[in-house]
Amino acid sequence: MKRVLLIAYAYPPCAEIGAVRPAGLAKYLPRFGWQATVLTVKQPGLRPTWSPVVETREQDSLQTWKIRFGLDGKRGLHEQLGLPVTKKRDSQLIHTRLLFAVRYLLTFPDSTKGWIPFAMKELERIQASTRVDAIVTTSPPISAHLIGRKAKQMFNAPWIADLRDLWSQNLAQGNDLVRLLERPVERRTLRDADALVSVSEPWAARLQECYPDKSVFTITNGFDADDFRPRPQALTPKFTITYTGRLYQGKRDPTPLFEVIQELIREDRVSGEAIRIRFYGSIEPWLPALLRTFGLEDIVELAGTVSREEALRRQRESQILLALCWTDLRETGQHTGKVFEYLGAKRPILAIGGSRGVVTELLGRTRTGVHAQSKEELKNTLLGWYDEYRQTGLVLYRGEERELDLYTHEQMASRFAEVLDGVSAGRVSHAAAAHV
Repeated sequence: MKRVLLIAYAYPPCAEIGAVRPAGLAKYLPRFGWQATVLTVKQPGLRPTWSPVVETREQDSLQTWKIRFGLDGKRGLHEQLGLPVTKKRDSQLIHTRLLFAVRYLLTFPDSTKGWIPFAMKELERIQASTRVDAIVTTSPPISAHLIGRKAKQMFNAPWIADLRDLWSQNLAQGNDLVRLLERPVERRTLRDADALVSVSEPWAARLQECYPDKSVFTITNGFDADDFRPRPQALTPKFTITYTGRLYQGKRDPTPLFEVIQELIREDRVSGEAIRIRFYGSIEPWLPALLRTFGLEDIVELAGTVSREEALRRQRESQILLALCWTDLRETGQHTGKVFEYLGAKRPILAIGGSRGVVTELLGRTRTGVHAQSKEELKNTLLGWYDEYRQTGLVLYRGEERELDLYTHEQMASRFAEVLDGVSAGRVSHAAAAHV
């Protein structure tokens, strides 16, 4: 069996959604002839046993700078400096913007760069003990690619750079100045990659335009069917809408949902006693204030951060799952890992925000939900589901199983294996790189 070095900052037991894709690769690549060795940072908790894991230490770069300035390395700057935090969605006070800019410059090019020197030492140990036939790095964070470039030189092995989010071309993050600083670092790093992978066709097209001489592939995220067994699970007795994940300072915005729910309750078309909206994830300061604006404090539950296992349980028991797309209307290629997790939960999905794009197409193709593009469409969709719930006690799931099978982690791993086979045999070319 061939060996692939998989470099991923986020990996189980890390609960971040970014850990899901590399975990799926490590678990299922052996079925297609590739055994992974995972290089990642040390985490408390039990690792999966699918693949050998090499753990590294890391140094928190921002914490180091705080200590140098005589501050507590583990406490936030707003708290230590007595600075207020905005309670408005997608808004930052001047001092917050200044602190973010300083933090970005101090940790450039990556806030997790403190694991790079430790990872380099582990590469030397791996080189002495393990055969490596190919390398896969997955980001964010982009530090994985900085390590991967060095690994390619050390092992003289082909390297695939997997960008779950784009780097300098990411429209949802950063600004023009950030992109100007990041672009030369990105080009210098990725120029040595043998192939590039991203999670949607619009993003792969952007990469291809930026790197016309590179092989660029589209391999979507997926879900592990094993995470959602056994079935079935009882649904909540209330008309429950559940969101699990981050809000990214309001770039994922639930305001349209709150506005419509408030109107439906006032119009007496939906009972406030029957509906429950739940948020699982870090609670940003503006969210409770937003709930008070719409008078929904008794309907919306802010449950805070929970384990991934509990989040999956809450998804499976929900009548509806809420997906929040990026508010930037230019972004049509954002395939959130959370949407694919929702596919595994097999409950109807309500997507709001953003423009028509890959999420719209995915929900339509799999018949798993609706991406509401207007207030009227959102209201009509909710009313249709609510009427169904009121008559039968549940919202019927109508997903197309044959389409869903295309988005499992096993399928994702098989597509990566094809690219690995191609680069390791020197067969990958620009012409072959289309959409695996």
